[in-house]
Amino acid sequence: MSSTKKINLKKERVVLSDLLPYETPITFSNRFFYDFLIANEVSCDDRFMKWKETTAEVEAIICLIFGIDETEKNKIKTKDGFQEYKNDKTFITIPFHYGISHKGNSFRMLSVMHPRNQIQAIDFYEKYKELIIYFSQISNFSLRAPSRIASTRYFNDERKSGSIILANTLDKDGDKKYKNLKSFFGYRKISNIHQFFESNDYHSCEQKYNNMAQLDISKCFDSIYTHSIAWATFGRGIVKNKIATSGNNSLNASFPGDFDKLMQRQNYNETNGILIGPELSRIFAEIILQRVDYNIRSKLSLLNIAHGLDYEAFRYVDDYFIFYNDEVTYKKIVDELASCLNEFKLGLNAEKELIYHKPIITEITIAKSKISQLLSEKIKMETEELRKVSDEEEKFISGKINVQSKPLITQYKMILSESGAEYKSVINYTLAIVENKIKKIFKDYEGIQKTQNLYNGLLKSIHSVVDFCFFIYSVAPKANTTIKLSRVLKIVIDFSRTPSISADDMHQIFKRISDNISFIILKYETSNHTQVETLYLLTVTAELGKDYWIDESSLVKYFGGNYKSKKTVYFENNLNYFSITVLLFYIKNKKRYERVKSALEALILKKIKLHRESLPKNTECLLLALDCMSCPYLDEAFKKKILRLYGIRKNALQEGIVAHKEYWFTKWTDFEFGKELDAKQSEAVY
Repeated sequence: MSSTKKINLKKERVVLSDLLPYETPITFSNRFFYDFLIANEVSCDDRFMKWKETTAEVEAIICLIFGIDETEKNKIKTKDGFQEYKNDKTFITIPFHYGISHKGNSFRMLSVMHPRNQIQAIDFYEKYKELIIYFSQISNFSLRAPSRIASTRYFNDERKSGSIILANTLDKDGDKKYKNLKSFFGYRKISNIHQFFESNDYHSCEQKYNNMAQLDISKCFDSIYTHSIAWATFGRGIVKNKIATSGNNSLNASFPGDFDKLMQRQNYNETNGILIGPELSRIFAEIILQRVDYNIRSKLSLLNIAHGLDYEAFRYVDDYFIFYNDEVTYKKIVDELASCLNEFKLGLNAEKELIYHKPIITEITIAKSKISQLLSEKIKMETEELRKVSDEEEKFISGKINVQSKPLITQYKMILSESGAEYKSVINYTLAIVENKIKKIFKDYEGIQKTQNLYNGLLKSIHSVVDFCFFIYSVAPKANTTIKLSRVLKIVIDFSRTPSISADDMHQIFKRISDNISFIILKYETSNHTQVETLYLLTVTAELGKDYWIDESSLVKYFGGNYKSKKTVYFENNLNYFSITVLLFYIKNKKRYERVKSALEALILKKIKLHRESLPKNTECLLLALDCMSCPYLDEAFKKKILRLYGIRKNALQEGIVAHKEYWFTKWTDFEFGKELDAKQSEAVY
């Protein structure tokens, strides 16, 4: 039985758990920023930014992060071994926005908040974590709400939990595991919407009611009014009256007042809409929607519509599921829901209303059941235990495998057509099953008597599985789907490098993977909103080795570049921070990509110069500048040019900053793709 060891949790772990979107490149994380904060005891309280007295280069880096220019440095005070600085306007920053593919040809804009806002969030969590939990327990409808502070954690791909336990005793790599701790809070009931459809609550309601409606809040995060957090916690009437009599500052130094300011400042002081991506934003929305839920139930009760008798309602983030029998009752429920949402400047998306009648089973549930059956039948190795009759009886296991991509793809398409489910709704589920199936096949193969027919069948099946995975992925590439695909490909790549596969056959498999990746890259070239998705595939290509490096012209074309002359590559300014750093990670110092690197250097300087006026507030430029400082593929002279743009001109200080950290946000070297994929998988708590 494995033992579990609890960790003394640091308050700074918030930057590891709740402040970044899940959909970021695999090379990017907050782990090394976390190290910097711990090492230098960087913090923010209600009044001051504080850090431990330190070296000149570290102080310069901290000033860079906090946007403290030369004219403000005289305001830094020393007290009890710490440096202190106060400026409320410091925290009004410009987040880094980037698009990911969402539905059809549309995209969703996600955001990374400025590192200084992340430091501010640490203090907010430390101060108000109990109140966050308290105000997340008001609703009976919510399926996913903070219910406790997560303390320990285990990694389990099938059953992710907000409170995850580190199985086995902590070893020398314990700190690395700790840095993959991706949930500050533990969450009640479920961590994924698909668990709801398999829950006792769902099956009980299915028996009790004849109908289920699925409703969606229209552009929930884009529409949230930050001041409404006070209405949700104190009551709208009370807040309005308080502001009318005492002014806008009457909520200062209160939980809703501080939460309001935290969300505004990280979004360039916007009060309409909050950043999409961080768990922090989901918590903010959850507290507001908890109050909406409470109000709905109360109003329906006054109309003699009883929860648990006339209807039952559930909400997962911004999706409502309402079970009912009577259509008139349902109409009243929807009217009250719309009215309660309107009080918080939110509304329902009428186009997304879905009604299911008994037997209540969704298209996705039908499709998943059939997909599971299909893959169990088609992706497997048949084994048989035999006895060899001789002077000494001998037992051995024989096997055969014959996965064929074309019939598999055809039957898969038929399932989706018959069930009415969309590709995007079941791809993750499908790839997760494929991952488990091929793991089992490769494990079984090791214990089976080897024959040429079995080997040939295995090779053909590997090719078929790769083709099938790329076929379903190419229909709707999304960031989380790319992570699932990458996990499958990593398993195939690792197995192909074992003695079980000959060198020639390994290269045939690698070529199959490489050709499919090239097809995807060609299909989505220059798309601003599929960059994060396909950046993962660029990292997969790097795993294949030097024989499969993508040619320069394909890279340039995919990233929207062009050739000014035979010797010069040029990139437009629409390449964002993620694309630039992953491309640098990929090309490294390879001679064949010299022109690409020169073009990226020109683009980096151009991007920073373009935002010269807002540089102290600009998240993308700061992330890019810090990552360039630690990038081993850029020379020191180039790094000093960046520092001069930030007003750091002393040569010794420049050299100290450049040499200070091996990594900031991008892990440039010693990159282990499999371990990073596992760490990324552990993040998916939503």
